[in-house]
Amino acid sequence: MSIFNKNINRIFTLIKSKFLFLILFTLIGTTAVGLYTVFIISPIYSVSSKLIMKNTSSQTNSQNNDTQTIEAINLFQRQAKTYLEIADLPPVKEDTNKALGLSPDEIAKIKSVKLTNDSGSQLVTVTVRALDRELADRYIREYVIQYKKFTADRLGRDNLSVVTEALGSSSPVYPVLWKNLLVSILVFSFIGFNTIFIKYVLGDSIDSYEDLEELVGTPVLGMIPTIERKRRGE
Repeated sequence: MSIFNKNINRIFTLIKSKFLFLILFTLIGTTAVGLYTVFIISPIYSVSSKLIMKNTSSQTNSQNNDTQTIEAINLFQRQAKTYLEIADLPPVKEDTNKALGLSPDEIAKIKSVKLTNDSGSQLVTVTVRALDRELADRYIREYVIQYKKFTADRLGRDNLSVVTEALGSSSPVYPVLWKNLLVSILVFSFIGFNTIFIKYVLGDSIDSYEDLEELVGTPVLGMIPTIERKRRGE
């Protein structure tokens, strides 16, 4: 038990002696990550709109029959799935790009267009992520128009209504500076601690009187370093 306590005390003493190294290592790494986040990574903005799928006449009729109710639910689920799959088709995006007159560079700034219906309700959420906040706003407004037009022409029914239009924060959703800094502090602290542990605790070098006394088992008065002579020309 005394040996265990001695080793623990040695580790804590070592960490204290190398505390400045650990702080500087973590600070430099975190600063580098912060600068990379601010000046190198392109910010991505997110804007969303919500649409609601209106019930068709076949769905709004009052029915007491369980079979017809189940059929109505299945029909709605298929309809919702169809709307989500349409969003992945190129024509809607192509019509949106054409209507806005976007250049290839502007099109490249649109990172993603996604439709979701996670809650299983009649609400469908359109989310646009782009490198430019103003472009994302213009794009989602026109995309909703082209999407409604496409579904009305191809499905033969216009049962989508806009509930909310182009909502989103002026701050980027990626990268999040404070999250990157927090993760970098944890990571670089871990790396620095392991560097100290591997180099000084698990290493076979003798760095102090205490290490030498522990090795020979007797008190020592001092340490004499050895210097290797180099031959001429080396």
